Amino acid sequence: MPLNSRSVSKSGVSFVPFRELFEKLKMNIGYDAKLQQVTGTKGDLKIMFTIGSKTAYVNGQRKALQAAPFSQNGTTLIPIRIVGEATGNAVYYSAAADVIQINSPSFKGASYTIDEIPILFNANGTVLFGPDALKDMNQQKELAEMDAIKEFTANAPKIRVVGVPPTQEQAKEPGYKGYPNYFDANYVTAAGNKETLPPLMSEGWISLAMLSEIENISNLGNSNSNILSIGKYVGINIVRYNIVLTDEYKKAQKGDFTLSDIHIKKYKGTMYLNIEDLKTAGLIESN
Repeated sequence: MPLNSRSVSKSGVSFVPFRELFEKLKMNIGYDAKLQQVTGTKGDLKIMFTIGSKTAYVNGQRKALQAAPFSQNGTTLIPIRIVGEATGNAVYYSAAADVIQINSPSFKGASYTIDEIPILFNANGTVLFGPDALKDMNQQKELAEMDAIKEFTANAPKIRVVGVPPTQEQAKEPGYKGYPNYFDANYVTAAGNKETLPPLMSEGWISLAMLSEIENISNLGNSNSNILSIGKYVGINIVRYNIVLTDEYKKAQKGDFTLSDIHIKKYKGTMYLNIEDLKTAGLIESN
């Protein structure tokens, strides 16, 4: 946090104007002219200095100072280090730059250009100039880009290669018979758009597309548009199950239904069937 005022060194201690420092730290300022006391408060924190006294108080606890606060040209100056540390910040001094830094825990660094010379202030208190600053800034940029890629990869929705069965590692994910939830195309789309996820296989629901891939149960077709015939070949025979589609179901884009004793959820026009009901109907073997 840059201050407009220069620091003043006294007895090996760096002093800065109390008002500017407290304002930078977003502290409430108090001044008692009679007692010659200045205070800074923020939340549960209270710091108090007395001009000419080598004792400060932080939340009522006495703190010994190497040098006392003083007034100069009508401005009261206080030691910077005790204020920085009391507010949870780290305080550094760079002799090369003649700069004092007060760095918050979240501070990652800052760069400036003064007289066309790049200057970099690092979180660890070091200050770099010219080519060294440019080199370090480029390194930090590369690291930031790598971190951004890692974060994106970690938070990106998991996807699959269509037609390729799950790997052993993928099979450990929540799903059905080793097929993770994200193998459902609707899941990938919803996760990518941060929308409500479709009914999950791990919670007992499966789409016709995943039924076909996992259980070889397909839409067998039916001349009656009000009937969905699903089934599979067992040897030379076909196991078939007819689901009567109601007008209410056909008009809906979403909702919960019971059709021909099968519990069904409709998600964005896609049918998800209850796995346990399919087992009861004899279409899926109970393991």
